[in-house]
Amino acid sequence: MGGPGEGWVRICDSSLPAGGIIGATVGDEDLVVWRSMAGIPCVAEARCPHQWSHLAGEGAVDGEELVCLTHLWRFTADGQGWKENVNGRRDRKGDLVVTPCVEQDGGIWVQPGG
Repeated sequence: MGGPGEGWVRICDSSLPAGGIIGATVGDEDLVVWRSMAGIPCVAEARCPHQWSHLAGEGAVDGEELVCLTHLWRFTADGQGWKENVNGRRDRKGDLVVTPCVEQDGGIWVQPGG
């Protein structure tokens, strides 16, 4: 099997489409894997910091952000959390811990504890 090297774990196939979201578990880490509409894979902690909704089941991709559908908090690929009101004003909220990932050999890979 290929991959980026020792210590890396394949968490899903590269076939995850733009706008796709899945859950993954690596060790004791509960993760959400999503692909932005531009095709960039992102991996982060799976729970929204607001009320712990699981983003793999209660999230949606909107452009380049992951949105928690429970209370509409939005997260960028680098984990920054925002709440956008109906007038478009964005207020900073809690962030997600992002796990760096690479896409290689037909998979999306993370390094646990990295």
